[in-house]
Amino acid sequence: QKQILEYNLRTQRQNNRPPDFPAFVREGYDMTVLGDGYQRSPDGLIFKDFVEGSGELPVDGQQVIFDYTAYNEAAATIDSSYRKGQPAQTQLGIQGLIPGFELGIKSMKPGGKRRIVVPPELGPPVGPSTFFSAKQYEVFDVELRAVKSCRR
Repeated sequence: QKQILEYNLRTQRQNNRPPDFPAFVREGYDMTVLGDGYQRSPDGLIFKDFVEGSGELPVDGQQVIFDYTAYNEAAATIDSSYRKGQPAQTQLGIQGLIPGFELGIKSMKPGGKRRIVVPPELGPPVGPSTFFSAKQYEVFDVELRAVKSCRR
């Protein structure tokens, strides 16, 4: 297990992993996520808050505006709103986000900054039309910029 951890950490360093990025050790179908300061919610979501934020938690039907960077287990960047030059936005509760990512945002307050580790069971659909594998963890650094009501 130590050799696997060292290999994974070396790969993450080559990918310029961000500070406090979790380490992943896979043995068969079992995965251990290692990192200081991470919490696990009852539904299995793993997260670490860097900034708490303030105000009300977002709920289904509201629009959230956020910046994010998505990584794979090896700390390689998959996608980022920063690369696109503008924050992302979506309405909660319409299945527009990866389930675990949406759970992570719903427990954040505006202004909050968090790293969300999404386990496969809370991850995106898998298959030929997506670039996700069935047993892969996804990591998101997210800053919740604003929450808006969609009511008129």
